[in-house]
Order: sequence, then structure tokens, then C-alpha cells
Amino acid sequence: MPSSVAIRFACQLGELMGIEILPVYVKESPSHEAVMGAGWVSRTWEKEMVQQGKSEIAELIIAEKDFCPVLRDPKVIYGDREGELLKISQAEEFDFFVEGAHFAWTASDLYKKLHTKFYQRIPFPAILVRNLRKVNQVQLLCLDVNGTHVLTSLFQKIWKNCSVPLLLNYRSEATGKTGNSELREAVEQARGILTGSGCKVSVQEITSPRTEIGSAEVLKDSSLVAIAVERGFKKDSSELQWLSEVTTSSLLAFHWAGNEVLI
Repeated sequence: MPSSVAIRFACQLGELMGIEILPVYVKESPSHEAVMGAGWVSRTWEKEMVQQGKSEIAELIIAEKDFCPVLRDPKVIYGDREGELLKISQAEEFDFFVEGAHFAWTASDLYKKLHTKFYQRIPFPAILVRNLRKVNQVQLLCLDVNGTHVLTSLFQKIWKNCSVPLLLNYRSEATGKTGNSELREAVEQARGILTGSGCKVSVQEITSPRTEIGSAEVLKDSSLVAIAVERGFKKDSSELQWLSEVTTSSLLAFHWAGNEVLI
């Protein structure tokens, strides 16, 4: 069940980072037209839907709480899923959003998923969980200079003094010799900043999956792969190319083109 996998993965991160996990369940009605009319009828229906949602998620939460002390009581809401999640994301401050991947993990479906209203407007990073694995290493895909700065800013904040090591992967073929030199410099700068924040950091040079068959194998040993994703990215973007190769969980740090600050 994607929700259970997402909660368990989030609980791992919660214990590593010392943060709480807030489960959110949006109960959607198959048809709202049937309850249109008097205000009290609609409100009664909404209360019934929320109560039904609480019953549906209660068993899952109780089972997970025994193994996840950082798990808070769930927030159950009735309404449009994307709209309600956006309201919560804009009203409260979170470190990131975690969701189980319940769609086909292809470049086409990833493109559709990440171009929805919610993912284009979410004000903090998101994690898509495909498979549950122990968090033993995080790989940061440093595909360009701007993305490297975005990931550095994020992990300097959330991964301070964490015992799980970070591996910075940078592209050896990045935009010719000049681009490669600038990217290497940005990666070394990132190594220094993150090491100064108490992180265990190493660096690895990689080639893109399109350049060398099987090169995406570098991702298979990590339970979490982080990548900076430009909002409104195109279907032929390198970010999408790499995301489609990830077999476990992906942390997405969204940013605008030319903006080196995580937003």
C-alpha cells in the first residue's frame, strides 16, 4: 500500500533528523452533487465523510505508531485532494512532503505527476517513495551548477550532523569543458559546506544514462536519491531522464531557473 510505505519511509527520516511526521488524509466524495442544497445537509455530509476517513486511516496509523514515536495523530480533511494539500502546505511550515508512488514510474507519468497544480506550487521539497528500504546513503545528483546550489542549501539545513552519508554525483560531460569545470567547482564547494555542517560527504563522477548504457546503476545502492527539479521542466530534461531511472525513493527540490535559493 503506497500510503503505508510512505509513512514508514517518513518515519525513518523523522528519527534520523529529529522531526515529527504529520499524516494527512484527504477524503474525497465520489459525487458532491448529491448533497447540494441546504447548508446543514452539506455540512452533515462533510462531517460523515471526515469520520469515515478517520476510521479508514485509524488502523494504519495505530499499526505504525508502535514503531514510529515521531508519528503524530493524522489530519483528516474532506474535499479536493490537491486543493486541500496546497492549503496545508501554504499555511504551515514543513521540511518536506512525502507521498507513496501509486502511478507507473515512467518518464511520461513522472512528467504528468510533477506538472500537476500541487507539485508546481508546493513551497518545500517532496519525496516520492517507490520501495521501502533502510536509509543507508543519500545520493545527490548534481546535474548543473544551479541545481547543485539548491541541493547544498537544502541538505545544509535538513541533514546537519546526520550519521547517514551523502554521495555527490556530478556529470562528467556537463556542457563542455567550461561547464564541467564550473560544475566541479560547485560540487567541491558543496562538499566543503556540507562537511562543515557535520555531514559525511564523498564525491563521484558519473555520465548520464543516455551517454552510457547502464550508467544509472550508480543509483541502485541508495535508498534515497535527491535531485533539483526546475519548475516547468521539459519532457527531454536531464532531471526527468534521471528520475525515471530511480528504483527506490526520490527527493525533489523545486526551484525556478536561475534561482540559487530553494523556494
